[in-house]
Amino acid sequence: MLVPLILVSILPGVLWLIYFYRKDRFEPEPVKVIARVFFGGMLMVIPAGALELIGKDGLAAARSSGDLGAIFFYAFFFIGLIEEGLKFLLLALVVNYHKDMNEPVDGIIYGITVGLGFAALENLLYTETMGFQVGLWRAVVTCLAHATFSGWGGYFLTAGLPKLPVARRFLVGFGVALFWHGLYDFLIFLNIPILAGASLLLTGILLYLLLRKMRELEAYSPFGN
Repeated sequence: MLVPLILVSILPGVLWLIYFYRKDRFEPEPVKVIARVFFGGMLMVIPAGALELIGKDGLAAARSSGDLGAIFFYAFFFIGLIEEGLKFLLLALVVNYHKDMNEPVDGIIYGITVGLGFAALENLLYTETMGFQVGLWRAVVTCLAHATFSGWGGYFLTAGLPKLPVARRFLVGFGVALFWHGLYDFLIFLNIPILAGASLLLTGILLYLLLRKMRELEAYSPFGN
């Protein structure tokens, strides 16, 4: 049972990580740092889950009653705030900014990595409790959603707004990731099928634009020649 569970939940995150990691062609990040960020992202699920238990009943009540204000709060300033906050806190603590983030694309790579790590353990927990069909769905949708939210936030660590001090870049990156994560959850929490479909479309658009941005940033790599 354990092996199929890992294959459905954690392995997809690792495979997505390999896919994105290979996009950094000129000066790939140290594997040990990438591994540290990925596994750190997995560990962040534990405090996130503990904190989110506090608002579990409130979120359920808001969704059942259709209270838009409460749903908005839980999507942006509870779930999104906790999960993206922990991801960016991890990046700030375990990545040597000046040594490891030395290419414009590096912020995206590390943002994607922490997002995929978070999604991997989260998927394992959901698959264990809700079944393999849920795990297969989350292996694609949830992995890519977390990767794009944190990836776009990571863009502002090394490429977006380059004149800002490092601390402000982290705040901006966290804010961007929080916005997309909150919007995604808000659309899902409304329990309206067409809006749930819109959340999938949002993920697809963000992913497409992120991949295009990564290709553009290759031209600015100091290691390109």
